[in-house]
Amino acid sequence: MKNKSFAVLWLLAVTLLLMNRPGFAQKNEIVPFDLPGGDIVDIRQYRADGDKLLLGFACDEGTGQAAMDAASLLSDTEMEIWMPDLLSAHFLPKLKSSLAEIPTEDVVSLIDAAIASSDKQVYLISSGGGSAVLLRGLLQWEQANPERLDELHGVILLYPRLNAKPPEPGKDPVYIDAVGKTKTAIAILEGAKTPNSWALPALKDKMQANGSLVTTALIPGVRGFFYERDKQSLPEDIATSQLAGLVRASVIKLDMLSQ
Repeated sequence: MKNKSFAVLWLLAVTLLLMNRPGFAQKNEIVPFDLPGGDIVDIRQYRADGDKLLLGFACDEGTGQAAMDAASLLSDTEMEIWMPDLLSAHFLPKLKSSLAEIPTEDVVSLIDAAIASSDKQVYLISSGGGSAVLLRGLLQWEQANPERLDELHGVILLYPRLNAKPPEPGKDPVYIDAVGKTKTAIAILEGAKTPNSWALPALKDKMQANGSLVTTALIPGVRGFFYERDKQSLPEDIATSQLAGLVRASVIKLDMLSQ
């Protein structure tokens, strides 16, 4: 029933995106930002006049074309998008192994910058292994700002990879330390055709342990990393084309959780 509810929200979000999209894509600009360690990160900003701002963090392969297309479409419908290139800021190759080298303080400072930039409602988003980078930064931000938790309106995790070590048959997953310690609302989307889908209920329970309200949904017919794959199945190609709708539906679900 919950997955049916998300499917309805997804269709509604896609319809609204198509109805409200003008005949041209919003322009984006690169804005430099000073990181705590002295490096400078380029933030690709898709400006919009609406009341929501989505701060994204790179997945395993960096920021791909599908993510930028979705950001452009979302900004067309008045959702502002920030996409900092933290891998390039630290001269790291766009590889999964590079994510562990991104300082947590970078994420904290970017959250603060997004909140301070305007009176928009701020949401965080990441995918794959980048979800661990986001979650660690979120936890550190929450611990440093316990009186400001209402300034973050939610987190979207696309096919998150949060295991601290490879899964072992017959044993419960071991997650990174930040899992189960946050308080901000979280929406998790996982591909239905990945083994991780079986562990989604357990991950949800774990992530709610310290107060985070968590909503989950399976994307039918797709694997993890579906919009980054060179060879996609038909369902993955369709889901990639509707990535903006998936994100917008997740924002709606997060808003419903907070009511």
